[in-house]
Amino acid sequence: MKKNYGYPSYNLICKATSGDEKAIREILDFYNAYISKVCLRPCYHANGALLMQVDEELKGEIHAEMMKAILKFEIRVK
Repeated sequence: MKKNYGYPSYNLICKATSGDEKAIREILDFYNAYISKVCLRPCYHANGALLMQVDEELKGEIHAEMMKAILKFEIRVK
């Protein structure tokens, strides 16, 4: 059974596209768990154990690109 996590509200998206830093941070926080999961990379410990760790550099790049995309996003009303 899939969980329904919902979506960021329309008002939050409007604020973020107009450059509101708090709204952009809320959207990034909303997707933080998904971004972290996508950025998991295998890492071998000194004793040979395999650990999964978040690639923080990749996560930072994704956050930067999301911020750019949010600011470019246009809302068109029909």
